[in-house]
Amino acid sequence: MTPAESLALRGLTVLEALRFWDEAEAIGRKRGKLKEVIRELCLADLYYLLVRVCGRKDLLPCVGRTGFIDNDFAFQRCREVQANPDGYLDLWAREHWKSSIITFGLTIHDILNDPETTFGIFSHTRPIAKAFLRQIQRELESNKVLHQCFHDVLWGEDTKQSPKWSEDDGIIVKRKSNPNEATIEAWGLVDGQPTSKHFKKLLYDDVVVAGSVTNPEMIEKVMVEMERSYNLGTTPGVRRAAGTRWHFNDAYRTVTDRGTFIKREYPGREGGVEEGTSGYGMKRPTGRNAGTWGRTLTRRRFC
Repeated sequence: MTPAESLALRGLTVLEALRFWDEAEAIGRKRGKLKEVIRELCLADLYYLLVRVCGRKDLLPCVGRTGFIDNDFAFQRCREVQANPDGYLDLWAREHWKSSIITFGLTIHDILNDPETTFGIFSHTRPIAKAFLRQIQRELESNKVLHQCFHDVLWGEDTKQSPKWSEDDGIIVKRKSNPNEATIEAWGLVDGQPTSKHFKKLLYDDVVVAGSVTNPEMIEKVMVEMERSYNLGTTPGVRRAAGTRWHFNDAYRTVTDRGTFIKREYPGREGGVEEGTSGYGMKRPTGRNAGTWGRTLTRRRFC
């Protein structure tokens, strides 16, 4: 698929894209080239990779779901993130798929396109970062469609062939170079960053958490450790970040004020308040559950 064809594909509406996938797969199946078609679509379309190959049906427009209205929020975010993936701090409300699209989907997409790339995933603590790595690791171990279509990149189910394949050491896909860094490694900001590492892409997810904003000293510590982690990148390098706000003066505000990251913000409801219009199609429940709505969801759910 040429760059122009890939761009045209990403310009389709969600329903047009679904029809295009079906038609392309049907042609590939008829010609005995289905694996090649799937590979091309994965490389060209992040949304296809997530929805059709990784089985993330929750990213489809929620047609016919009780209490919801049709929407294409996840589709639009996939398109936006794929078009402009680097240098952004994506501040989306909880349950808005930011980690699914950016930390999970986009990371896999980048590796399939360039197995020589390296990622350092950083969270507030290392166990949080390892959870993100674990999800990617399981997908690359178990997804048979990816194994068939990217046998030159992935090890299949026999990951013992890989030089490294663990949460502690990171994971290495099939690649020609031999850098000091694994393809993906997971580290914490405040509980022991690595040394002598230089990742091509630094990915920050959940570096600010509830426990990191309890006092000014904790807020400052996160910022200092985040600044220190920049030394673990390359020049030129790529930085990406995703998270949810926990304090008006947290590290996310500092990095956007300084211009280190460009803020890309999507609150769950307009104005970040319960009464605002839903940002992705969720309506207030009716009936016997209506009374618990305001008591069970905090403002973090909407901002």
